[in-house]
Amino acid sequence: MLVKKIAVVTFILFLGSLPAWCSSIDFEGSGDGGTWSWNGTGPLTATTLGLAVKVVGSPNTYSVAMPDEWFTSGPYLGGNGSSSNPWSFGPSSSASFLITGCVPPAMTCTPVTLFSGQFDSPGEMVMQGAGSMIFAAGDVIGTIDPDLLSFLGLPSSSTDVMGTYDVTLTGTMTGSGFVASGDLVVSATPEPSSLALFGIGLFALALVARRTVFRA
Repeated sequence: MLVKKIAVVTFILFLGSLPAWCSSIDFEGSGDGGTWSWNGTGPLTATTLGLAVKVVGSPNTYSVAMPDEWFTSGPYLGGNGSSSNPWSFGPSSSASFLITGCVPPAMTCTPVTLFSGQFDSPGEMVMQGAGSMIFAAGDVIGTIDPDLLSFLGLPSSSTDVMGTYDVTLTGTMTGSGFVASGDLVVSATPEPSSLALFGIGLFALALVARRTVFRA
């Protein structure tokens, strides 16, 4: 009976600690008019226009009016741009990521911040391909606009997100060029308070189990 009670309570606590939404949101940049630059020693910066947004797995894609997306990578760490040894960049306070625009389906508005975040690990890299380069970051963290979440049919209480980003760059590296496409995919992250609740619950269950064992 005790084991059953512990299992039920643990499951309830686990549900309470999960993110408020489990789908992913995809910001797709068509790259029309986007540019990037890198001097070979410092951060890489890029701006791209023409955003669309959707819930991953949904057939509906919404165009974002008056969009603007830009990022500044962390500092250059080294590499030669090959697939086995890509140019790599590390996190820092200067690394940033920002997406602004109108919350769909509005076509005219004063642009708001749809996403604000940063690169949070030394996982940013650039690899050369056939006539282009791919900038990829596997650890983007930030916050997302609650009105956008509401429009997409997702709970607006969980605005903390984490995700991945990749963008196709054309031009000559250690110079400048155009952004051909960009893709930021983010998902909700558990809130610290939820994780704390889960941890406290497990601690309490451990005490209960311990007392029961000693009584036996």
